[in-house]
Amino acid sequence: MTDKKILIDIPMPITTPRLVLRPFSTGDGKILYEAKNETIDDLLEWMDWAKKGETEEDNEIVCRQAHAKFILREDLMFLGFHRETGEMVISTGLHRFDFEIGKFEIGYWVRKKFQGQGYATESSNALTRYAFDQFSAKRMLISHADGNDKSSRVPLKLNFEKETVRKLDHKLPDGRIVDTHDYVCFNTNDLPPLEVTWT
Repeated sequence: MTDKKILIDIPMPITTPRLVLRPFSTGDGKILYEAKNETIDDLLEWMDWAKKGETEEDNEIVCRQAHAKFILREDLMFLGFHRETGEMVISTGLHRFDFEIGKFEIGYWVRKKFQGQGYATESSNALTRYAFDQFSAKRMLISHADGNDKSSRVPLKLNFEKETVRKLDHKLPDGRIVDTHDYVCFNTNDLPPLEVTWT
């Protein structure tokens, strides 16, 4: 049977006051490589996919795979660029989704030089609004590992509600097993105001 989710329209790019979000694409390997290298110590602490010694070519493969998954509607990964400088600021996306049920999960990491400036909150606000508007979402999830205080601030700033703590659910790159904290929202009513557009 044909998987019709490939026909779902996904208008791009998404524009916020400071960012332009768009899908990963062929040729993004260099900018992803530079951003990951700058942020590698943070990534190695929390992200199980992070590895030292990756090459620009390795990251180009990642970008092309992400592009293919976007086309197939298997995963929706985005790069966020600063509207004024054009620099890559954030990698984010809508993951582990089910279009029929209307559930989506937001993930993100922010490039080192742009951390602490509200970019994860801004992009997550935009993606939440986007999913509810474009995909008739019914449930949006943001999760973080216990101890990841930077990541934990995002759902709180967006007024997501704490849903659960999954005990000893997540393995960190250093081998420790920690809890996972889940935050959800079911509409955009309590989101902070944000000007966001997509075409």
